[in-house]
Amino acid sequence: MTVCGIEIDPEKLMSKQELLDFLRDVGGNDCGLSDIRSRYAKAFGKELTWRYPISDGNYMGTVIVAVREGFLGLPYDFVDREVYEIYELDNAHLLDAESVVRFILDFEEFANDLLGAMGDMMRILV
Repeated sequence: MTVCGIEIDPEKLMSKQELLDFLRDVGGNDCGLSDIRSRYAKAFGKELTWRYPISDGNYMGTVIVAVREGFLGLPYDFVDREVYEIYELDNAHLLDAESVVRFILDFEEFANDLLGAMGDMMRILV
């Protein structure tokens, strides 16, 4: 599979279960995920994790991680000053095409709204 212009052998990625077991062992938070990011960056030249800091209506945000089976969504509802996102590991799930399309549309709407508001702010302040 090709991700961010890099050809990746999925067999070299952690499986969903391996990743979840690892995160459970290290506290289920973003600091623990940093070990995976480093491992992936060394092996593939990219961390292969992406923060999606927009609520899907159920959670505050999601971190997406490449795994052997595809892409794993790690939802979170709490961010701690020291360990950052604390994942809802029992609700982690593999993303399907429909959920990725929803992420794309929601992100575009969020970004366009924010850019429009900031443009208005700039015009008012100048």
